[in-house]
Amino acid sequence: MSAHIEALALRKLLAQMGGDQNMQRRFVHDFVHLWHSRSKRLAVALTQRFPDAEEAHVVLLSIRSSSTMVGAVTVEATAAMMHDALRDGDIAGSVSHMTRLNEVGELACSDLATMFALQR
Repeated sequence: MSAHIEALALRKLLAQMGGDQNMQRRFVHDFVHLWHSRSKRLAVALTQRFPDAEEAHVVLLSIRSSSTMVGAVTVEATAAMMHDALRDGDIAGSVSHMTRLNEVGELACSDLATMFALQR
């Protein structure tokens, strides 16, 4: 399927949506089109003068769950590393993975946009 998207997860998503391909496409569309706002919210939460760990936690949960559902396994794994660091109180450790998260997020979104013929 793609180096960044796991086909089995997309098939599972389709099954969870009762085989409704339009609903699956809308979910993927939302994942792709919300990527920039999610990554920006996360960056703001982690890099402001007084980091907002609670906001970062919420955003990372959102990224992780939606990434799992669309099969963006590298995005989920990177977000999990950030989340683990955040839970340990290591804001700097979490921030250290931001560049990688943005890279794999962009690649996953690009692949999904191509697979579902979405405009970005």
